[in-house]
Amino acid sequence: MNFEVHFYLALLRVKTLRIIGKMTNFRDTQHLTLSSEKWKVDLVYESGYSAKKTIEAKEGDILIELSEHREWHSCLQISLEDGNSKHICIVTGIIGSTHLQKSSVDEKGHTVKIDYDNLVLSLGQHFISIDLNQLKLNWKLEPDLAEVFEFYDLDNDYLLRGELEIHRIDKAGNVKWSFSGADIWVNLEGRPEVEITENSIKLIDFKSDEYEIDFEGKELNTSYNKGGYQH
Repeated sequence: MNFEVHFYLALLRVKTLRIIGKMTNFRDTQHLTLSSEKWKVDLVYESGYSAKKTIEAKEGDILIELSEHREWHSCLQISLEDGNSKHICIVTGIIGSTHLQKSSVDEKGHTVKIDYDNLVLSLGQHFISIDLNQLKLNWKLEPDLAEVFEFYDLDNDYLLRGELEIHRIDKAGNVKWSFSGADIWVNLEGRPEVEITENSIKLIDFKSDEYEIDFEGKELNTSYNKGGYQH
């Protein structure tokens, strides 16, 4: 399959998923609290489609704009406590859907994480890192041609699941490699798209085709599901 056909099919999947799988997330407000030995971070995400807007920038609040066109879109309010003081930072210009999620025993992936003095977030089309001491961007990326979802810890890097590609990104915001399959990385059967084992990374795509790659993004094995979703 050439790139143009692959890209066209992927966009069809993206549109389909946004219609049938994500519309319930478009009109919402989400809350999540994270804490570490040093930091307590309260997050409030407000969709651009929310019927009632509650997040407004006030004097003294710090603004981080993700959109180059300075459009509001969805936004995220970060309330930060370090034991001595409290600060508010508002991230605006979030394009695409976002689900606030921290890792757990059963779910290794997260869309937000306190990593020492940094807050790492997957927000719509952006993957960003914020310096919590100064409340400013360390870096922001749009590594995928569509949206990005959860990320995983991989050695001293992050493994990020995008709609079209899997990306390994270091903590300085450099993309080390990206890996694409025959379809998008969203599985409608509810199977985990990403599993990191001791020696490899196992992936499942939209059609339940299975891939195994090494930690350098090189493909080791592929198993195509002939009975899965057919386009």
